[in-house]
Amino acid sequence: MKHWLLFILVISWFCFPLSGQQTNRPDWVKQHPVSGLSYIGIGMAEISEGDYQQKAKQNALSDLVSEIQVVIAANSLLNTLEDDGNVKQTFAESIRTEARAEIENFRLVDSWRSDNEYWVYYELNKDDYAALVAARRQKAIRNGFDFWYKGHITLQQGDLMTAIELFSNGMEAIRPVLNQELFCSYEGKTINLATELYAALAGVFDGITIVLNPVTVSVTPFQGIREPIAIGVYRNGNPLRNIRLKAEFVSGAGDLSSMSPTNESGVAALYVRNITSKQAQQEIGISLIDDVFSLFRKGSYAALFKQMLSSLPGATLTINTVQTQTSAYVRSAQSDIEAVERTVKSLLNNHFFNVVASPSEADIIVTLDNKCRKGNTVPGELYNFIEFFSTLGIKIENNRTGQILLNYSINDERTLVPENKSASQGKNMAARELIKRLNREFARELKKITFDRTGKIPERQKMLPDVPVPIVGASVPEKEADPVISVPVVVPEVIPAPLVPVKSAKPENQKAIRVEWLDGVFVEFDKLATLGDKSRIHLKIVNTNADDCEVDLYSGNLTVINEKGEESPIVSVKLGSKFNDRRVTALIVPDLPTEMVIEVSKLQSVALLQLKDFKNNIVKLRGLK
Repeated sequence: MKHWLLFILVISWFCFPLSGQQTNRPDWVKQHPVSGLSYIGIGMAEISEGDYQQKAKQNALSDLVSEIQVVIAANSLLNTLEDDGNVKQTFAESIRTEARAEIENFRLVDSWRSDNEYWVYYELNKDDYAALVAARRQKAIRNGFDFWYKGHITLQQGDLMTAIELFSNGMEAIRPVLNQELFCSYEGKTINLATELYAALAGVFDGITIVLNPVTVSVTPFQGIREPIAIGVYRNGNPLRNIRLKAEFVSGAGDLSSMSPTNESGVAALYVRNITSKQAQQEIGISLIDDVFSLFRKGSYAALFKQMLSSLPGATLTINTVQTQTSAYVRSAQSDIEAVERTVKSLLNNHFFNVVASPSEADIIVTLDNKCRKGNTVPGELYNFIEFFSTLGIKIENNRTGQILLNYSINDERTLVPENKSASQGKNMAARELIKRLNREFARELKKITFDRTGKIPERQKMLPDVPVPIVGASVPEKEADPVISVPVVVPEVIPAPLVPVKSAKPENQKAIRVEWLDGVFVEFDKLATLGDKSRIHLKIVNTNADDCEVDLYSGNLTVINEKGEESPIVSVKLGSKFNDRRVTALIVPDLPTEMVIEVSKLQSVALLQLKDFKNNIVKLRGLK
């Protein structure tokens, strides 16, 4: 008997400490309680966590709030919107989240702690919560109505921006209770405040027009418009004051003034300071500065007001440029990096001027001076670097008057090149960094240039030489100077006549066309051939960089304008060995030209060829024959 008692004691010693915690667990820990009178929240946190008591409480309140159903009332604003339930779901979750932050009068019923866990039990009386919701609803109606009423008065007085702000504040005031019916009395009538606020904002731009005077102007390139463009903003014929407007080029380029808000008459002034694009017709879009609508572009409001944001009023100013080509002659005082000179010419020719071969044909003279020098060795973690310093100066002067229009410079642009690179590779890397900065800054500076084109361009047989000519000493016998040849002699290439296709002979005066497309990647025009009812534009893609370059083209991004000014549809594109009527890609290796052939409907010449890759890099070639 004693042995049996001893055995029972040993078993109890081992078993009861292990099962005691399970035996002592309260029922509310084992199973979540349910009550018809209260919302109940149970929360737990590991004791090993910092601030475990607060975490357990937050978990319990989250559990409690999850029991609260957000009911969408039949006559609420959310129930009147038709969008497959997305707005309802978004706002319901928002309301539930705010309820957790604003909940009050909850009480701690019990808590329990084990060796590893801490549990709490909270409850909230449903009647207390209903009273809280009713009070919050009344407060929202009072505040929302106040903003709605003031917004209408302000709108009638012509202050649209302040009215929008007031209506927006009204929507914010009622947002926590948008699931409920928000009826109130106004002038003896019952109105649905949520519906009225929504309608006020959604229709705030109804009847608004932006009127320009004049709507079309004619401008000479690189000259501004002296008289301002008057911009009037009206709502149902009534002027709107304090409207902030913005103007930007939809097509073309130039320099525009900023605009002050509209005055009491609803009018603001825009000055076109300069036109720098070569396009025959350009457009400037006028629209409202929409930072005031930022509230409606985020979160739940984005779905509510997407229609409103898509119908903001606007207007377009059309600019017709006087068709006199602005021409530029480019010369180099010193050029250590040829790629920089090519980039400047390409930038000028593609976007601003026609680059000509003779100074006697030029409206402006562009003088380049670029130098590249090698610096010191810079230690690195894995390998050393060599410094290269690039300097670029660009002077632009009026060829008629000699007036300096622009002095642009980049001084000692530092580039670190791995020590194992050759000097030519180092210069190429330095050139790429210089060109990146040039592309960012130079176009912006060019937009500031204005100049007078009246007067005659002086006759010039020859510009000053790019490199100084050494002076011959007196002891050297004088030699009769070689005659100056002002027009280069072109030796035509003898090409055997093809057996089948009829090829257009390249005119003798056709100059070699080579334009930079990407950094260090050039497009060269080879020839234009005709075969039956089709024409083929033959090009070469040349990569002067040290690394390979991938070119990815889609036929829909290519534009060919024929001699009649009509766009010729693309039939097919060949790039290297790839041939397709839609998309071609090729890897362009350094210093090995890759053939490109664009087949189009038959034409006599190409007025414009525009290539655009998938990264929106654009290059234009003109006058291909």
